[in-house]
Amino acid sequence: MRFGFTMHQNIQHNTVNMTYTDVFNTIKSALTGRATGTKVQVEDHEAAEIALLNYIEQLKSQTSGSIVREAHAYATKGVSCNLTWSLVFPDSNYTYNVNGVDAKGNPVQIYLVSKSTTKLVVKTLVNATLNAIAMPYSGITA
Repeated sequence: MRFGFTMHQNIQHNTVNMTYTDVFNTIKSALTGRATGTKVQVEDHEAAEIALLNYIEQLKSQTSGSIVREAHAYATKGVSCNLTWSLVFPDSNYTYNVNGVDAKGNPVQIYLVSKSTTKLVVKTLVNATLNAIAMPYSGITA
């Protein structure tokens, strides 16, 4: 039981992206869209509750999987090095940051050779350990 009402087991959850405004309007309609002096209808209450739960699940699923990708590699002086992303991007519209250090811990210059959905190809002028992170430009939409 939730809020004094019995939930029906056959209620289908919405798979369409919802906005905060959609959920707010559903709740507001359930509470105010009735005649004065009447109780909130079970169906309206359940619709509002499910809208809120679906919205929460949507936000959780958008943020639970990391949108940040990582790549690590050892680069040999003058040789192309592949920094392969931990998760493939849907397209090459992403931003990235690559850092590298030589054997003494000094920062190194890194030159981009190419960029794809699966990896960056870079070169360094010295042997170096490289670490990269990347994130889609679009980010989360809610």
